[in-house]
Amino acid sequence: MTPTVRAAIACLCLLCAGVEGHAQQDVPAAQEAIEPDRPDVTNGTHIVDIGLLQIEIGGVYTHVALGQHAFGTPVTARVGLLEWFEARVGTDGLLLQTDENGRNTGLGNIQLGAKLRLWADPGGVPVLSVLPAINLPAASAERGLGSGDADYTVAFLTGTDLGRHWHVDVNYGIGSIGAGGGQPHFIQHLLSASASVAASDNWNPYIEAFWFSRQAGDAGALTAVDAGAIYELGARFAIDGGVQIGVNGNAPGLTAFGGLSIVVGDILGGHGVHARQRKAQERGRKAKRSSAS
Repeated sequence: MTPTVRAAIACLCLLCAGVEGHAQQDVPAAQEAIEPDRPDVTNGTHIVDIGLLQIEIGGVYTHVALGQHAFGTPVTARVGLLEWFEARVGTDGLLLQTDENGRNTGLGNIQLGAKLRLWADPGGVPVLSVLPAINLPAASAERGLGSGDADYTVAFLTGTDLGRHWHVDVNYGIGSIGAGGGQPHFIQHLLSASASVAASDNWNPYIEAFWFSRQAGDAGALTAVDAGAIYELGARFAIDGGVQIGVNGNAPGLTAFGGLSIVVGDILGGHGVHARQRKAQERGRKAKRSSAS
């Protein structure tokens, strides 16, 4: 394991260790309702409030063909550092893959990234954000759990409300993806769109379609659709679940997923609380100026 990968693992452990220490802290009233980036492929423009640590945990079961399936446990930790900037670290978690050659188990890759707000409307809601990320090759290439190469991606995120209840997010991503086996990296494009509806104060069903230009150096394009729902348990918790169906031959036939997102607490102390209060007051002033004009 390389020093870079070891350092990334240490960072993830330190972030997750904050869960126990801050789980009992009350979330200030100024905090907005939780908005997880899971479970769909499309990411929203929302940035975690300043000072808050948000953990998103899931399980993913993929059925590729008869006797060929996989299971993963992705985890992402997101921390709001500035009004326009959040840092994040994630992992594919424990991976289990079964095929005609048997079963392989091991830890997945590690992702380091950040979400930056580039543009917001007069009310302060992000309209355009960018999400650069590095996928570190912690998964075993010998076991077929990863390529053994790092991936470098950047995604541009936008979204808008449609009427009082509907919301649409659209992503475009481009990346340099490792092919493994000493092969050169290849370019991958991503297009995705997700439409959600606020069916109630808590329920947010969604439907999504996404397209990858390719997932491997010798593979073709992948297209799939998925549908699910997010249920918000107050401002701190949300659960989700859904299913994904492959549209073309390069996509898995069926994928089922579910997970939990939780705002652990304020990890920046009083500075985070005050910054969020200033942020809420500034949003109120911007909204008033916008309505007056």
